[in-house]
Amino acid sequence: MGNINNDSNKDENQTLYAIPIPESESEPIQNRELINNETEDVITDNKEDKSSKEKPIYSIQFKMMLVISSVLAITTSSIIALATYFFKSDNKVRIMETNLELVRVVELKVRADLNSVVDKGKQLALTLKQDFKYKQQKEFFLEQFFKNDHSFIYLGVYQQKDSKLIPVETLFNSDYLKKISVDENEIYDIINKNQSEFLKSFAGSSILLNTSQGFQEPILCISIPPLEDDDTTNDFILVIMVKLETILDAFKKSGITETFMVSGDGTVIAHHDSKLVLSGKNLVDSPIVRAMLASPTTNGQQSFEGESGKRYLGSFQKLKYRFTNIGIISTIPEDKAFEAVYEIQERNIYIMVISLCISLVVIVIFAKSISTPILSLLSETVNISKGIFKLSITRSTNDEVGVLTDYFITMAKGLEEREKVKSILGSMIDPVVVQEAMIDLVALKRGSEKTITAFFSDVASFSTISEQLTSVELASLLNEYLSAMTIILQKRNGVLDKYIGDAIVGIFGAPVDVDNHSIKACHASIEMIAKLKDLRHYWKSNNLYSKEAQEMDVRIGLNTGPAKVGFMGTDNMGSFTMMGDTVNLAARLEAAGKDYGVNILISEMIKDNIGNNFFIRELDLVRVKGKNEPVKLFELISTSSNIPKNLSESTPMYEEAFKFYLKRDFAKAISLLNDSIKARGYKDKSAKMLIERCEEYIKIPPAVDWDGVYTRTHK
Repeated sequence: MGNINNDSNKDENQTLYAIPIPESESEPIQNRELINNETEDVITDNKEDKSSKEKPIYSIQFKMMLVISSVLAITTSSIIALATYFFKSDNKVRIMETNLELVRVVELKVRADLNSVVDKGKQLALTLKQDFKYKQQKEFFLEQFFKNDHSFIYLGVYQQKDSKLIPVETLFNSDYLKKISVDENEIYDIINKNQSEFLKSFAGSSILLNTSQGFQEPILCISIPPLEDDDTTNDFILVIMVKLETILDAFKKSGITETFMVSGDGTVIAHHDSKLVLSGKNLVDSPIVRAMLASPTTNGQQSFEGESGKRYLGSFQKLKYRFTNIGIISTIPEDKAFEAVYEIQERNIYIMVISLCISLVVIVIFAKSISTPILSLLSETVNISKGIFKLSITRSTNDEVGVLTDYFITMAKGLEEREKVKSILGSMIDPVVVQEAMIDLVALKRGSEKTITAFFSDVASFSTISEQLTSVELASLLNEYLSAMTIILQKRNGVLDKYIGDAIVGIFGAPVDVDNHSIKACHASIEMIAKLKDLRHYWKSNNLYSKEAQEMDVRIGLNTGPAKVGFMGTDNMGSFTMMGDTVNLAARLEAAGKDYGVNILISEMIKDNIGNNFFIRELDLVRVKGKNEPVKLFELISTSSNIPKNLSESTPMYEEAFKFYLKRDFAKAISLLNDSIKARGYKDKSAKMLIERCEEYIKIPPAVDWDGVYTRTHK
C-alpha cells in the first residue's frame, strides 16, 4: 500500500487496533442506540433471508401418505372400474342374447298360434262350402265349433269388386257378440274401415291388425290369401276376427322383461298391458320399434333411451313365413338389468374404502419410520442455519437415511470448525472480503487492477486524547467511534481495508464491483460527519471520556482512479488491500484536510464523477508531495438537497476570490475572502490560509511564470 499519513502529533507507539471488549458492569455505557440502529440496518438482509425460510406447508410424512394413498386409491378404483366395465359389458351381451332368444321363442309360439287360427279358419271356410243334407246339421256343426273354440268371433269369405270387399260367406259368434253388446253391423264397419289393408291379401299378403277399439278385450283381425292347395280360387280371401287371448299368454310380463308385438306401422297388437292394445297405441316413436321397422334383417338388438330418459336394452324378431309385417319386441330397463352389477360395484367400493383405511394405518407407520429421522435431520438443519452446531441426533436406521445421518453429523462438525474460523476472520477482515475469499481465494491472491474509490479517515489530535484516557476508556471510545463509522462504510457498500489506530482505510468498488462507488463514498463520508456529531452530543450529555474526546473531529480524504487490489503479503499471511497513486493521493488529501480545516477533502476525479448530487467548494490548486502534476482540491460540504444557508452564500464568494487569486489580483481576492468569512459566520481556516498567501504575494510578488499552484512540502 502507498504511504499513509498519520497525525503529526500522534505518538506512533500508541497506535491501537480497535478490538470489541465486553462492557464493565462498573462502567456501563448507558445508551447504544446511536450504534445499534445502524447495526440493524446492516444485518437487515440476513434477517430477511432467515425469515424467508418458512416451514414447509406439507411434511414429508404427509406427502408419503398422500402419494401412496393416492396410488392405492387410483389403482383400486381403476381395477374396480375396469372390472365393472367388463362385467357390465359381458352381462350386457348375455342379457341381449337371452333377450333375443326370448323373442325368438315368443315368435315361434305366436307364429304357431296364428297358423293354428288360420288353419282352423280355412277348415271352417271349407266346411261351410260343403252341402249339408239338413240345415240343422250345419247349424249344429257351427254351434259345436264355437263351443269348442271360444276365440273365434267372425269369419268371412270376401271377393274384390271395384277395389271393395264383397262378402260371399260370413259367420258370426252370435253368443259372444250378444254378451259384449256388439251387433253384426259393427263387425262389418270394422272390416270396411280396414278394407284397404285387407285388399292387400288379394296380392298374396297375410294381414294382421289390431281391431280392439270398441271391444271390451283385445281383438285381432286376420286376412289371408288363398293357398295353391285350396279349392278356392285367387278371387277370394279369408277374413278372421279372433280374441287376442289366443296368443296373449306369450306376452305376459316376466320379471323385468317386457315383451310386445307391433304391426308394420308400429301399432300395438299384443301387450301385457291390455289398455295399450284396446286403445291401439302407436309406438313408432320408440327407437327400438323404428329400428325393427327399418331393419332389413329379421332380428336385431339395440340399446336405446326411452321417452323418460331411461335407458333400455331391446331385441326384436320379425314373424316369419306368413305375417312378415309383424314384429315381436322385448325390452329390459338397463338399471334393472345391471342391478347386480351395481350391487357388486357398491360392495367393491366398500371393500376398497375398508382396504384403504387399513392401508392408511400401515402407511402412517411406514411413513413415520422414514420421515422421523428425516424430520430430525430437518430440525438439526434449521439449527445449523441459525449457527447452532451441537447436534442431538444419532443414527437410528440401517438404510440410506442412516448413512445420511452419519455424514450429516460429520458435516456439522466441519461447519462448526469452519464457522469458528470464519468468525475469527470476520472480526479481523471485512465480511465481503471473507465471502469473496471463500468463493475464489486464488483470484484475490492473484490480484487485479480496478477503478476504485479510496477512503481514508483520521481523528484529529488523537494522540492528545489517548494520553488523557485510561486503556479501558480509550478502547471503549475507539470501539464506539470505529463501530459507528464502519457500519456506515459497509452500509454504503464500502469494504474495510484496515484500522490503523483511530484511522480507517476503506475501499469502494473492490473486491466486489459497486455502481457509482464515488457517489456512495461521498454519502458515507457525509453520514460519518453527522454520526460523529451525534456521538459528541451523546458523550457530552453523559459526561463520558475527556473534554478533548467530547470535541473529537475527523478528517476524510477521497480519491477515485485505478489501483491494484488483492491479497498482499506472504503465502502464509496476507491481507486484502489497495496500492497505487490513487491510494496515495487519497491519503495525502486526508492529511491536507488538517491544513485547510475541512472535514472532507476530495479530488477532481471524485468531483467529476458525482455530478450535481453534492454541494462542494473548490479550495486550492496544489502540488502534493511525491507528485509533479498539480492537483485541484475540493471540499465536500453536503448533499445538494441539504445545503446550509450560510455556506450556500459564502462558498461562491470563496470560489470567486480563488479565481482572482489565480489572476494575481490578490487585493480583490482578500476582499472577497473576508466577505466569505463574514457570510460563513464562523472560522474558515481555508480562507484564512489563502488570505495569508495573498498578503505574502502582495509583499513579494510571485515569479512571472507563476501558475497559481501551491507546492506542499509535507504529506
